[in-house]
Amino acid sequence: MPVRAAYDADLTDLVAFPSVSALPDHLPHLLAAADWLVERLRQAGLQNMEILPTEGPHPVVYAEWLSAPRAANGTAAPTVLIYGHYDVQPVDPLELWDTPPFQVVKRDGYYYGRGVDDDKGGLLEALQAVEAWLQETGTLPVNVKFLLEGQEEVMSPHLTPFLRRHAGRLAADLALSADGGQPAADRGGLSLGLRGVVGAQLEVVTAGTDMHSGMKGGAVANPNAVLAALLAGMHDPATHAITVQGFYDEMSDLGLYGHVGEQGYSVLEQRWHRPTLEVVGMSGGFTGEGIKTVIPARASAKISCRLVPKQTPADILDKLQKHVAAHCPAYARCSLSALGGGAFPWTNPRDSPALAAAAEVHEALSGRPPLFLRDGATIPALAAFQQELKVDTTKFGWGLSDKIHAPNERLLAEMYDKGRRAWAIILERLAVAHGTFDEAAFGTAGSAAGKGAHDEL
Repeated sequence: MPVRAAYDADLTDLVAFPSVSALPDHLPHLLAAADWLVERLRQAGLQNMEILPTEGPHPVVYAEWLSAPRAANGTAAPTVLIYGHYDVQPVDPLELWDTPPFQVVKRDGYYYGRGVDDDKGGLLEALQAVEAWLQETGTLPVNVKFLLEGQEEVMSPHLTPFLRRHAGRLAADLALSADGGQPAADRGGLSLGLRGVVGAQLEVVTAGTDMHSGMKGGAVANPNAVLAALLAGMHDPATHAITVQGFYDEMSDLGLYGHVGEQGYSVLEQRWHRPTLEVVGMSGGFTGEGIKTVIPARASAKISCRLVPKQTPADILDKLQKHVAAHCPAYARCSLSALGGGAFPWTNPRDSPALAAAAEVHEALSGRPPLFLRDGATIPALAAFQQELKVDTTKFGWGLSDKIHAPNERLLAEMYDKGRRAWAIILERLAVAHGTFDEAAFGTAGSAAGKGAHDEL
């Protein structure tokens, strides 16, 4: 099979697993995806592949290659922890997809399918680049360890204890994340920070059973109305500021000259630097086709809060619970509990050697220096790596975040190729920055692998 066709086959095969971590019924598919990755890592030339359990149902796929040549002076090559995740978001609403979500379709220069960008395409680019180095030279300029997670899309609830348990095995000089994206196809970007996240489920109960809306309506509480009022009351309708007491107390100063109220922030400030409280799902009563004339006994909502530096998931969850308790009417029972994992905000030092190496790669591929920016999204592993493994991570994903988490997720084919070349180059640039890259150890084949000039890439 031609090499490029093989890379397309990788994407087709991995996307075919409906590895939705949020849905328990999809667990067999997620585990099958983990098995597929172990075999693919083996084919690529990695060693010590293993499926490692977490405290939950979603395992971590691990592999390593630790035989990078030392420098002439005996200095060991750096060890790079490569992160990605093989779980994906649910595909609902299915009817809005133009093609089956777990069947990769390539048209008009794009790959379509759930996970083609986030993050199956991303982790494959890193794997394929490592494979190209090993096939062309028989070695790598750096040592690598792959950590491929199966629960990122549910906020990595079991990743922190997993890292504590395997800290020695996962020790590295730096980490690169295959999860992430670029601002444009012709202009790269390097992230200096992400928001954290905490999820919650709000339940409202007003009766022990559903009731006939005609016979009881007007005399009993409707949990949908109570839920709607509680949710609406969490924001100021004029400024859109969050009204939960203490929500903004623990925050870093933005370094701005001035602003007035939440409505005074620019779009980028709102997306990068401000915390949020979003209702991401609601249910209550009959939601199928047609109508059922009952007053439901209960209603619920799913809430996602994005956090900024100095905020913590536990503190924000506590404040939400106190807010609900204070505003729940006497004729209802309201409870708010954690949903999924949680993540601390993450920041990346701009002067890190890995970020400098990544900037060199961007300039080599795009002809322009990258933008330095922040991102409003969350990758729980990045802050966890800082806290538990004491390593900084550089985001090095190459998709354009085009319709991720939504129907018709897609990946520009050009970026799938560019990402693969970028990963090959940065492995060399990191060794150069570390003072351990020896051109004689790799010869022209190493140069070809690094620059993406041969047919492998």
